[in-house]
Amino acid sequence: MAYAAAMPESPAALVAPPPPGPRRHRHAGRRHGAIGLLPALLLSMAGAVSAAAVLAPPDLIQRQDAGWWIARWPGADRIVLDRDGVTATNARLFAQDPALVRLDTLPDTLPGDAIATRIEALSRPPRSPRWFADGRAVTPGDIARWTAALDLAVLAGRSQALGWALVTRRVALRTFPTDEAIFSDPIERDLDRLQESALFPGTPVAVLHASADGRWRFVQAATYVAWVRDDALAHAPRATVLGYAARATRVVAAAEARLATSPDAPVLSGLVLDMGTTLPERRGVDPALVVNGQAAMGNPVVELPVRTSTGRLAIAPALLPRSEASHDGPLPASRANVLRQAFRFLGERYGWGHGLDGRDCSGFVSEVYRSVGLWLPRNTRDQAGSPAFSRTAIAADLPRDARLALLRRLAPGDLVYLPGHVVMVVGHDADGPWVIHDVHRTQVPDGRGGLAEVAINGVAVTPLLPLHTSDGRPYIDVLTAIQQVLPPEPEAAP
Repeated sequence: MAYAAAMPESPAALVAPPPPGPRRHRHAGRRHGAIGLLPALLLSMAGAVSAAAVLAPPDLIQRQDAGWWIARWPGADRIVLDRDGVTATNARLFAQDPALVRLDTLPDTLPGDAIATRIEALSRPPRSPRWFADGRAVTPGDIARWTAALDLAVLAGRSQALGWALVTRRVALRTFPTDEAIFSDPIERDLDRLQESALFPGTPVAVLHASADGRWRFVQAATYVAWVRDDALAHAPRATVLGYAARATRVVAAAEARLATSPDAPVLSGLVLDMGTTLPERRGVDPALVVNGQAAMGNPVVELPVRTSTGRLAIAPALLPRSEASHDGPLPASRANVLRQAFRFLGERYGWGHGLDGRDCSGFVSEVYRSVGLWLPRNTRDQAGSPAFSRTAIAADLPRDARLALLRRLAPGDLVYLPGHVVMVVGHDADGPWVIHDVHRTQVPDGRGGLAEVAINGVAVTPLLPLHTSDGRPYIDVLTAIQQVLPPEPEAAP
């Protein structure tokens, strides 16, 4: 692909696995992405002086502040979805969108052959050359080793009882049951092609199968199905796992929050909690109550799943310092809050499939909206096509003037899709929309009639119209869809 391919198949009901077909990736090759408006980077490119003049306006620093954009949008702090509206939107999403699964609707057992089919749909051998981090090419022997680890023969012709677990730490979801990383380029090391996504502490999962060595589990979460290390799971009965999730109310609002350091509870000491992580909270706690060697003193006391020596679940209290942004329930669903949450990630390194302790473009917008209580499908293709929101499809032959007219109507927080990428609108100026997105690479005009490639590898605020794909097409000419997760604004952009 020239610049971006469609996303990998997203999880659907296991009894109706996706049809066979070529494996699809979240993004295409290593040149997908978009620009970060850092003058030092721009000025290091050939022709960058002209590019900087277009992309780095005098008020660039102001534009890196969510408050600057919020002030430019009348009514940005108005709550556009109340709690009932958020609940109704999520119910509609889980009812209508096959990319998400309500875990409480899963049966107690599934046909082993159906599980095997679902594993085979994910764990497909790469069809293009791949390399390990040391430069060694992936061989048929490597692929055979990973395939054998799937242990599919034991599923044939049997009924499989589902297990249940809670995730105890941030952990990768993988294509195959292996930590080995492979890349589509013998030099670049940013995009591990076996990385699918990640799960955060407290996430409930249904456990469908184990790898041949027992060190990995094939799990179904609400938004994804893939392989995860078993040592990041605390196993428990179904009712216990789902009951824990039902009690979760304390929402992490920081890009990353850390639990209090605690020598008395080393397994929880400094544990990282990503935005949108939601945990049960103990309410009405006496300020003098000592939690893991520290008085609560008004800090939220949350409950975390802990894995015992036998792999079973234990629940342990921990202090979430008040200095780490969190909220009792989701943040109010306003456009201002969506922008504030998005801007918390500015400068975080791009992480394909939640790799490198970061996130990618679709993970970024998912976590922002989770902090205001709204779920999104995990991958761009599924987000772009979801029937649960106010969606506008953009036909491939739609003229540019009509595309510009669609963009002018968009409000902060609205999402715009092109193949394999998503950007979030933050506002408009005389030259068009500005967006925030988690990006890898893009091309921009070099001032000499050509294009220059820029790598940002992080979350950046950029104008939309100067961005080009790696094959030289303007982003605006390849847009495929608009999703307005919050109710559409009644008036055009100011």
